[in-house]
Amino acid sequence: MGDKNGRVGAGVRLVGVLCGMIVAIVVVVGCASEKPKPMAQPSSEQVKGNADRAFDKLKQEERERKPAGM
Repeated sequence: MGDKNGRVGAGVRLVGVLCGMIVAIVVVVGCASEKPKPMAQPSSEQVKGNADRAFDKLKQEERERKPAGM
């Protein structure tokens, strides 16, 4: 690849630079082409149902912790 002095020719250097640029372009284009999908938003009924279940569970835990006389 190199001559007696260990230097790389201009043609080999040019090919290396071009390969590096092609790899960089492929990486940028590949990452940019996928757009993240938005998360599905729950309906208000689902939110209310989840909140009601959480509240009921919390009340049940409070009843289990309190002694019967209090």
